[in-house]
Amino acid sequence: MSQTFERIEKHLYKRQYQTTSGDWSTIFYARFTDFKGKRRMFPLGSDLKTARGELKVLEAQNIRREDFGKDKLIEKRTGAMTLAEWGEKYPHQQGVKYKRSLNEEKGMIRLHLTPFFGSTPLTQITRESLIRYIDKRMGETTLRQGKASKKSVARGTVSNEISLLRRMLRVAAREGYQVSTPSFEDLIMRVKKGGRALTVEERAKVLAVYPKWLARLAEFATETCLSEGDLLRLTDAMIDRKFRVVVPEGGRMKTETEQASPLTDRALEILNEIGREKRSGAVVASVNGLIFTRDDGRPITRSMISDAVQKAVREAGVKKYRFHDYRNTALTDWARQGVNVDIAMKASGHSSVQMHKRYLDLQRKDIAKAFGLLQDGNMNKEERKVEPEVADFTKGEGRCPVVPLVFKTSLGVVRSPEGSTPSLLRQDFL
Repeated sequence: MSQTFERIEKHLYKRQYQTTSGDWSTIFYARFTDFKGKRRMFPLGSDLKTARGELKVLEAQNIRREDFGKDKLIEKRTGAMTLAEWGEKYPHQQGVKYKRSLNEEKGMIRLHLTPFFGSTPLTQITRESLIRYIDKRMGETTLRQGKASKKSVARGTVSNEISLLRRMLRVAAREGYQVSTPSFEDLIMRVKKGGRALTVEERAKVLAVYPKWLARLAEFATETCLSEGDLLRLTDAMIDRKFRVVVPEGGRMKTETEQASPLTDRALEILNEIGREKRSGAVVASVNGLIFTRDDGRPITRSMISDAVQKAVREAGVKKYRFHDYRNTALTDWARQGVNVDIAMKASGHSSVQMHKRYLDLQRKDIAKAFGLLQDGNMNKEERKVEPEVADFTKGEGRCPVVPLVFKTSLGVVRSPEGSTPSLLRQDFL
């Protein structure tokens, strides 16, 4: 195998090697003499910026005279470090340390994985031990504020924990540690549907009690199917007004999958409203160029959104939901409007049809409507057919005071899903 090893800077080295497929890979290493006088070498991953950051951590540990030989003694005795020790290292690895769900993963490691697998070497985690873990967790109840409740742990929750353990083993193998490769087949069970779509009535109720900043976020999310994290990092550079799309830089924050969301009339109107307020001084422009911020220019946090949504659930008297459910709402609306699946997946940033289907929340009446068997739910075999009202917007009549079911536009007659006004038509006609 062809390879090179060169010094980049003090204590930092780069190793490049050719794989069996002919491709070249790079791994950075830290090399230095510790406070005991022993020469040490640690893999730092394949990203130079991350490697430099990890090197600083190691150098600081050396200054504090921490024992670097501890992990090596464990590996020498067992053939690999234990899950507990890897659980301490895992959050600092490349591709892990900046994950949005890192705090949640730390909690799963500390509360569940370490108590069960903690003393087990990574080379001795077997499928049998995975099954024992599942059986144990399924016999437990959930924790509420540190206390056991009467509610049993959901199978989906346990699947998330097992899935995290699988990721931990994969990252350990990538970083050069010895690990086992147990089969996870049929052990990670996913729910068929995640979240729900808010009805038109629910959307109106919560918008009425939302603070202004959250109302804009919610409407923009419904129009574009952008997730919470991508909305909060959105800048003008990600808005393509020429082709009327929103393109998050680097793809979706969660998956890095490319996404090009539609910049509908209402979404564009929201952006223009925010722009006018920033120019007038009503809202302070963010130093980071963020579009959605607090009035003083500071970033909006996820905890702010979560708290405001929970408050809205109580005040509006609607079924409990999460802000993430606006993605379900957008995708369900698109399905009702007949948007092509491939287009909807591109616009939502989904890479698989299976994941796309999990977000759809179509109801029985949607089936009947699709086949022309129902007209807004007010027609059946025994009832008289109700002719839908047509509002003519082609002659500049303005907004119709009652939202009709069918609209006549310059593009032809457009049927509105659930009797709501399509975003294409949400504009003032002068």
